[in-house]
Amino acid sequence: MSFQELYSNLQECERDQIFLLSGDTISNDLKNHLSAINDTIFDLSHKVFLASKKENIYWSYCSTETYFKNYDNRLNEFLNNDFNEIHNEIEFIESEINILKNSERNFSNTNYHPDLIYPIRKKIKLLENKMETLNPSNVEKLIDYSDTSCGEKIIFLHQVGVLDYLKKLSPFNLSINKLAEYLSAITGENATTLQSYINPIFSPTSGQKNNPLNSNPAVKKVSKKLADMGFSANKTN
Repeated sequence: MSFQELYSNLQECERDQIFLLSGDTISNDLKNHLSAINDTIFDLSHKVFLASKKENIYWSYCSTETYFKNYDNRLNEFLNNDFNEIHNEIEFIESEINILKNSERNFSNTNYHPDLIYPIRKKIKLLENKMETLNPSNVEKLIDYSDTSCGEKIIFLHQVGVLDYLKKLSPFNLSINKLAEYLSAITGENATTLQSYINPIFSPTSGQKNNPLNSNPAVKKVSKKLADMGFSANKTN
């Protein structure tokens, strides 16, 4: 049987169940009939679940896979509907989570197959994760340091170990000028200026006037920025 046929049968059984439960008293015959209906609902709910997955048709208790295959279409339908209060994806997800949590709370009253509770819980968790990524308040703000001075750039490279690493590589291990040329390519700074900054770092006997590491305010400024990024000189990879 198709999903639609099975789902119609399930709905009919649920209507019969509600009708029988609406009476003040139930005779033994009706109790037996109600028990049979509950058994049928149990069996049909699982068949509807499987048919929904096979035919990729959304329903309230569909599989996680089926749910997310239909997610985008359902989202667009809600956004294009003039008669609801869904204005963006976050509001859609919030509504979906509320519906799913309500289904989870009332699941014991449905007589549905117990396998159907697990997709509900998984969908709730996955939707909560999705909402986390969409919520602007949870997006990490990027700080722009593009206005860093040339000297500060050298301090940045030195404090994270990049300068020492590069100085071990050929041809930089033999020529400060080549290292300055390379750094000019990646920093956008003038090679001559860079050479005047890095030469005193690697040549302690030369004049230290331009050594950026001797500028305590600049070193403290860079150290704070690195700390704000989460970098610690004591950390090792």
